[in-house]
Amino acid sequence: MSALGYIASGLATFFIAFTALIPIFGAFIGCAVGVFLIFMVSPKQAVLFIIIFLLLQQIEGNLIYPHVVGGSVGLPSIWVLAAVTIGGNLMGIVGMLIFIPTVSVFYTIFREYVYLRLKKQNIKRVTRTEVEEYDKRV
Repeated sequence: MSALGYIASGLATFFIAFTALIPIFGAFIGCAVGVFLIFMVSPKQAVLFIIIFLLLQQIEGNLIYPHVVGGSVGLPSIWVLAAVTIGGNLMGIVGMLIFIPTVSVFYTIFREYVYLRLKKQNIKRVTRTEVEEYDKRV
């Protein structure tokens, strides 16, 4: 924000970083404080600040967060995004928190089931062009 010449960008950034520790809504609370500070000096810059903030929040929420959380719980990013979306729609914030580990458990069980079925059929790996089988000498 400083690079774009925003007034009070350091203070706004501090509030956003501090309140981002509050799950789900924290960054938005910090943004409100930052917008208020910037609005006192320049309403035009406050509107641009909101647009940039929302853009960065979308990137963080839809690209970075699923990848980071998926790596820590062993889920692909798309499954984390699906778990958060479905959990949030069904049970709100509590659903978001409950559905990630629940989907992780189901995903792990299903993956092991598929691997065991493939191993019973002597299939090691399936690609678009070939089926790689286990060595039959064993």
